[in-house]
Amino acid sequence: MADKKKSVNPKQLSTLVSLLDGYAALSVSDPNRIRKIAKSYSEDDPEIKSVWREISKDVDDISTLPSSSDDIVKQSRRLGILRPFMLFLPLVVLTIYYALLGAHVITHLGQFGAYAFLGIFIGAYILSFLVYFSMNKKLSRTVNSYYDQHMGEIARQRRHIKTVNQRLIDRLAMIVRSEDRDPNKYKFSLFHDDYANINVVSEDKNSIYTVTVKGKSLRKESQQT
Repeated sequence: MADKKKSVNPKQLSTLVSLLDGYAALSVSDPNRIRKIAKSYSEDDPEIKSVWREISKDVDDISTLPSSSDDIVKQSRRLGILRPFMLFLPLVVLTIYYALLGAHVITHLGQFGAYAFLGIFIGAYILSFLVYFSMNKKLSRTVNSYYDQHMGEIARQRRHIKTVNQRLIDRLAMIVRSEDRDPNKYKFSLFHDDYANINVVSEDKNSIYTVTVKGKSLRKESQQT
């Protein structure tokens, strides 16, 4: 007996559209997240499979562009070293604290000494967090600047992603209409408002649009007029 095909989740598909539009606008997210969503439905939906086959290399070209910068690679390595330290530092601090408490070292310091000792560890963690936050912010600025300087190298990929993304929007609209779903339940964000088959709900101060696809609510309104 053949396996039943997986139905496409409109919410996930709208997320995929948003992420791809981000690539077209050079607001780059984790490519693995895009890859995971695309591949989860590509075998069950020929259109999504075709789209992903067309643009997977474009996504890779854009996401890997910063790796050609030695400065960005060095900053990324530093963050890679600091990240696990940040994750395990609280556990290390508590382990040391309770080990010293069990060895009665903390007791000999008195209450004030115990609080001071713990405060030093907490202060060290806060300081490392601030360093990590600052380094991460600096890396983001460097990456964005690098994209601005080299956007000509990926102009074709950006245009292609945006063009192909229109097909996913059309696919999403078709699913919403054919399954008689309310498009307002599947709002998503875009950097561009010039796609066909969408309705702009709002625009924020950063010119990011909240949109829906044209669906059943529009048909019902047109039938009532």
